[in-house]
Amino acid sequence: MPQGDNDTTGGNETIDGNETIDGNETELEEQAQRTIDLWEGESRLLLILVHPTDSSPGLTAAQAESIMSDVNDWYVEVSAGKVWFNWTITDWYALDDAGYSNQNAYQAAADDGHDLAEYDRFVVGLQDLTSRSISTQGVQHYNVTTDDATIHLLASRCDVKRFADTNSTRNTMTHELGHSFGLSHAMFNGSISGEVDSYGNQYDSMGSSSTWRHFGAAYKHQMGWLDDVQVELVSQSGDYTLKPLEDDEAHALRISIGMIEEVNNGEVTFAEHFYYLEVRDVQEAETNKHGEVLPGALNGVIINHASPQGQYGYHKWLAIAQDATPETPTDSSGDFLLPEGRTFSIDGVGIHITALNVTEVETTVHIEFDDGLSNSAPTISSVEATSAGAGFQFSVDAQDADGDDIAVFWNFDAEYGALYAPERIGMGTSTEHTFADDDGRRVFVRVSDMHGGEAIDWVDINGYVNQAPQIQAMTPTSVEEGVFEFQIDIVDQELLTYAWDLGDGSTSILPAPLHEYAEDGNHTVTLVVSDGEFSTTMTGYADTADTENIPPVSDAGSDITASPGETVILDGSASDDPDDYPLAFLRYTWSSPDGLEISNHDEATASLVAPSEPGTY
Repeated sequence: MPQGDNDTTGGNETIDGNETIDGNETELEEQAQRTIDLWEGESRLLLILVHPTDSSPGLTAAQAESIMSDVNDWYVEVSAGKVWFNWTITDWYALDDAGYSNQNAYQAAADDGHDLAEYDRFVVGLQDLTSRSISTQGVQHYNVTTDDATIHLLASRCDVKRFADTNSTRNTMTHELGHSFGLSHAMFNGSISGEVDSYGNQYDSMGSSSTWRHFGAAYKHQMGWLDDVQVELVSQSGDYTLKPLEDDEAHALRISIGMIEEVNNGEVTFAEHFYYLEVRDVQEAETNKHGEVLPGALNGVIINHASPQGQYGYHKWLAIAQDATPETPTDSSGDFLLPEGRTFSIDGVGIHITALNVTEVETTVHIEFDDGLSNSAPTISSVEATSAGAGFQFSVDAQDADGDDIAVFWNFDAEYGALYAPERIGMGTSTEHTFADDDGRRVFVRVSDMHGGEAIDWVDINGYVNQAPQIQAMTPTSVEEGVFEFQIDIVDQELLTYAWDLGDGSTSILPAPLHEYAEDGNHTVTLVVSDGEFSTTMTGYADTADTENIPPVSDAGSDITASPGETVILDGSASDDPDDYPLAFLRYTWSSPDGLEISNHDEATASLVAPSEPGTY
């Protein structure tokens, strides 16, 4: 692959230096095609290095070259050699306030003799500047105004804050360049409050991964880095094979769930949604500052719901990872894979996914499409534990009235508040396990018929006596007018189920639901918590009027002039809450009276595509 030249190393964009002009969809189509062109072959990249005027450059030329070389090598690996960068690195420019709201970094590079029109990609490395790391979504039109001319660019652009010779800089750069390929964040649908974490998938560099992780199957498939053979379309019941995305023989699966109704700006549309199944190389367990071993990555199947995002002019997925083990609730993706012996059912479409055999080399799953017949859940006759050497031999006797095959999953040691890890689980009708101590405990078994039916039972060992869960506190916290977050403090040794009556006819099975009341009043809230044997109930109140709160001050930023089809950044990060009540952070909601579709509308920084018709919006 070509090497970089050296003159001396989620986001979306603001638009400066552009004027609104008459236009139509051809500009958007041009941007879309240039984005697609980046998915294969060489990209010409200019890295612009910037440091504050009161500081000195913190990187040598060799260090900057090393950063760029490492990022290039990573993209060559992840794309299986389909893309690479031909890069140039500028000298250092002493500039203040060189973030996305300003052109001065580009102007400095142009004044220094760099022909900006030659490049497909730009990266601005901001040393010691805390402007947010951010990127265009794919390629965008952009004008840079210098003393001599206006330079028109059709390229992707991104900023990387705190640019230094660190792994963090390399990780951030790969993430932001992912956006410039046209990739969305790798999200996670949490099972604590039900909110989607925009960066929640820690197995994906477009998510919250602290290490270099390959892009997910949906995103690789979008760009053609995995083809239709490597991402097999499944439409019939049967057993299928998965292989890690990091391997040369990577193999993933996709399942259509049909045309889904969507409402965008009051307009009803239909789009085909898919579920993508993939497996990854296993990460090693880590050691924290207290010397405790953290659970390693649970080797299982990642299940992503992929929905199309049509506003950019090219085929684009938004991938949201699903929690396949919601009984160990989490808002991060540390425990969301489908482990061996478990079944995940896609709500409302009659598709059931069971992990049959999970290894580091190859994973087998059974996918079942409902045949329209009724299904009876399996039954468990007995669960036994007998001493076997230093541990126990566990066995379950289970039957299925429909004659379906069964899958069996054991939870040996995951208590309330804990997550599944390889040393805490087992599978099969008979399995051995050795515990680290002789404490009394309850071992749970789940039996699935792989058609959506499941039975749960348990066996107690070492003299364990179960106690009912204790709800020590239930705290409804007002997060904004009429909206409450329900936090609970519980003492128990088992995984629990939750049943909320929120007092207005609404219910929830989440541990800490977020709920908006349509009518003011003092609502009676009831929670029932069960460990499968005993239940505990607590009642509390959510009073929509019982809040003394100074309203936050919203700041949407200055007005923006943009060209049709360009992506415009909406920056509300200057908004403030004078009393930091009831939360120490703000929630954001962007909206448009003119019906413009806004991406990331619930984040401080959102974006939209400028309309094709000139005007004020």
